[in-house]
Amino acid sequence: MRLSQANNNKIEVSMAPMIDAVFLLLIFFLVATMMKKEDKDIEITPPESISAIKKPADDKAVVVGISQTGEFFYEGRPASVNLLHQELRDLSASEPDRQIRLDADAQAPFNSVVQVMDICQFRGLQNVVIRTYDEKYNRK
Repeated sequence: MRLSQANNNKIEVSMAPMIDAVFLLLIFFLVATMMKKEDKDIEITPPESISAIKKPADDKAVVVGISQTGEFFYEGRPASVNLLHQELRDLSASEPDRQIRLDADAQAPFNSVVQVMDICQFRGLQNVVIRTYDEKYNRK
């Protein structure tokens, strides 16, 4: 019995290396485009609201926090009233339409909340939102 040797030298393209390369590129671009989000939140219990307007969270919002004892925080770091004035003055000069998210504890002194809102109004910052309790956002 004779076997034909004419067509045994066919060139085959292996798909495995190409699939590996595509997956490596996919992983590279996923890792390269992901940026670590800075944690600006402080540990508070936000007030509950039944009439709050549900808006998607803005990752670019400047976060001003007020703890239960009335301490101020700017972007997650402790701050004084003078530092808030300076930071919000600089913000109003560079980006007056930037959103400011006020994270105040439900037990925070009301005068501290009003003080932050007054600073924002004094600096001409009109895009101020107050974070309230939301089941989806505050889930642990």
